[in-house]
Amino acid sequence: MVLYYDPSADELFNVWVNEHDSGHLAGCFPILVMDVFEHAYMIQYGLKKADYVEAFMKNICFQVANARFAEAR
Repeated sequence: MVLYYDPSADELFNVWVNEHDSGHLAGCFPILVMDVFEHAYMIQYGLKKADYVEAFMKNICFQVANARFAEAR
């Protein structure tokens, strides 16, 4: 899952990217990326993807995300 900033539309978009190396939005800037493929959480969380997502959300550094957004604008 990628939160992109699109400077043409001056909007943020949440996009599911099916592969790590393809399917990204051209001309957009990634602000925040969450890897939800199994390799990202299986060792630590097993089948508990919801726990992984919850931990990810609790650990977002919004100062960094805001700085990326400001730089992209």
